[in-house]
Amino acid sequence: MLKDIVRKESARLKLRSFSGDGQNAFTLALALSAAVKKVFYEKSETTFSGEPEIEKKPIVEFNGRMRVDAMEKFNTTTVFSVIQLASSEDGLRKQEYLITLVFYLDKDSLPDFLRLLQYPYIDADEDLEVKDGCGTLGNVIAGQYKKEMASLGYRDASMSHFESYINTAVNGIAIPRGTTEKYQVTFEVDGTKRLVVELISFAMLPRWQAVEKALPKKILVIDDDPAFLKSIEAFLEAHGFSVLVARDGKEGIEQLRRIPQLIILDLNMPHLDGFGFILKMKETPIGGVVQPPIIVLTSREDVSDIMKVEGIVAYMTKPFQPDELLNGIQMFI
Repeated sequence: MLKDIVRKESARLKLRSFSGDGQNAFTLALALSAAVKKVFYEKSETTFSGEPEIEKKPIVEFNGRMRVDAMEKFNTTTVFSVIQLASSEDGLRKQEYLITLVFYLDKDSLPDFLRLLQYPYIDADEDLEVKDGCGTLGNVIAGQYKKEMASLGYRDASMSHFESYINTAVNGIAIPRGTTEKYQVTFEVDGTKRLVVELISFAMLPRWQAVEKALPKKILVIDDDPAFLKSIEAFLEAHGFSVLVARDGKEGIEQLRRIPQLIILDLNMPHLDGFGFILKMKETPIGGVVQPPIIVLTSREDVSDIMKVEGIVAYMTKPFQPDELLNGIQMFI
């Protein structure tokens, strides 16, 4: 059973080919990753055995459509489903797609994934059942993805019916016009690749008109690990927050003038550690507002004294579950 080998543990985001030019598209990929994780956690309280790997890849095109060789994903019989997003039903009819989503699974693994989503058993030897099952899984994830996009301030999109294939689509699949790159998000179970989702977006940018919304809440992250800062900044921005970063407590004090509403703080840092930062912050005016709450992230084993420090409202030990951090943030701002 798939559920028996899905472990609840965390790893830092594995980011490849990320650059400033692709930041908006990368945010879309992060939202897609969050949608997949949320679907499986809400349906069965299970998570994958690590954070998904996100890669930017070139599109292999033929006559304006993307060529697909699903065998490249699993080296075994593979089922995949395609779902399109457009700005309206009319956009779907005219094939004016903004986003193409492709969901790939090892055919033999599909029944286990569907059981996690509380769907009836399917026969992996029946191609029609397999295609419908993969499309059903794609529909559930795509629906959650639209909710993630809405949380980032984008207007609702129209979603196509799924099209499913085994191993290959002879004529390729339709993609937004002019796209040359895609993001591939890979999910592992017990260290083995089990689910791959591809995102192809128009000009690598979202084209939905942003809706009016309140200014994003501002979070200051203080940590001396550059890779961690980059990953948590991308994660928080994908969930609609404005993020300030500092590499030690001294830089954190300087960032206070920008009036963050919450602080995520490491303890062991050079120049000025976490406890020193908190003491210094009490002496620093912050625009006349109340001192922001502090969530401590630490690798220290002895944490008995942390909650005694005024201003600290919660702590998490590294490595931590990103969704748990998000829940903690939402409790205090």
